[in-house]
Parts: sequence; C-alpha cells; structure tokens
Amino acid sequence: MKITLRLVALLLCLGLLWLWFALRPFAEVFLGVGHERHEWNQKLTLTVETPQGERAGSAVVRVVADFGQRLSGNEVAYGYQGEATAVEVASGRWLFALIGGSEERFYWAARERFGDKPRAEWLYEIPKQTEPLTLVGKSIPLLVTFDDINDPKSVRRVDPAYLAASLGPGVRLKAVTLAVTEEPVTDGKIEAILGWFPKYENLQLDGDRYRSAESPFPFANELNRLDFKRNFK
Repeated sequence: MKITLRLVALLLCLGLLWLWFALRPFAEVFLGVGHERHEWNQKLTLTVETPQGERAGSAVVRVVADFGQRLSGNEVAYGYQGEATAVEVASGRWLFALIGGSEERFYWAARERFGDKPRAEWLYEIPKQTEPLTLVGKSIPLLVTFDDINDPKSVRRVDPAYLAASLGPGVRLKAVTLAVTEEPVTDGKIEAILGWFPKYENLQLDGDRYRSAESPFPFANELNRLDFKRNFK
C-alpha cells in the first residue's frame, strides 16, 4: 500500500513537472513569467550661456524596463522615477527639461553604439555605458519656461535652438548631456522651485482636471505635474 502511494505521488510530481514545461512558453508570453529586469539611473544636464555667465542644472532619473511583459501585447514594460532638470537662467526665470520620454532617451540618442541589436540586448547594455552623450535635435527633451514662475498657466514651450526668444537676449543653450550614473534619483528640487506644485496633483497646468480643446491656455492644458516629477507606482 505504501509503495503504491509513493508511486502515485511520484507519477503526480512527474506529471506536474511535465505540465510546467509544456505550459511555460504560454506563461512567459501571456503572464510575463521569466521576464528580465534592467535598471539604471541617468543624469540629464542642461548648460546655458547667459549675460551673467554660464548656468547649469542637472537631475537624475531612474529607469526600469521589464522585458518579456507581454500580457498587454508589448514586449517591454517601462517605469521611471525622478524630476525634470531645472536651470535658473536669471533671477526667478527658470528653464526646465521635462522628463517625458526618459525610458528610451538613452537608446535613441546613442543608436550607433548598439547597431542592429534587438531591444533585449541593448537594454542589457545601457546600464553598463560609461561615456556621456550629447543630445541634439529631436533627442533633446521638451524644454519649457514660465512667464511667471508662480502661475502654472503661464508655461510656454522653449525652442532649444533659440532660447533668447523666450528667456531674453544673450541666453543660449550650450549643451544638453545624458549619462548613466550611480548618483541617487533627484528629489525635492521641483517642489522647492514651483510653490504651486502640491496643489496640482490631479490637474492640468491650466487648472482643468482634464485635457480640453476649448482651454484658453492650450499648452498649459497639455501638461501636468507628471511632466515635472514622477514616482514609481
């Protein structure tokens, strides 16, 4: 009797083991089992020439990429945490580089480093990068300023090729750099600059709860505080 029970238990274990190997490919596809996680911190620095001299600011964002998360149909699920980069180009006048697009910014700015490697391979390579990048053209994040730093509705887009149009004569963008770093994620700078920030948790910058084509402040209506600071959920 004992031998029979042991035999049944052994066969049951073998059956479950076979079932696992048979169903594992489906689990990996539909449930994300067996995914690979890639993590890195990246530091974005803005350097600006002004009539008063050179000004610079930087911020560190953490990126997490779970490769193999296919339940949604995507081969990778991204998350990122950190703050926008801010530079005070004159007293009370700030330039911000927003954090949207942080998840693949390093890859798109350094595609020549990775050649034709598939995403699974270049995600593995990014955390090991030691050489900083100079961002140009479309790789530069969205730049904004506020006509009145105390009024979120006064936000305006800044042309990286012509900062003087938004920030005054003699102001020029000298460099935008991005580097993988071991420095900690930036926290607390944005709240210190934007006093209204805590009050806009569920609002667009024009004060509306939702985006609207009828907003009298269309650009402010496109943005919210997640463009300036984002935490992992």
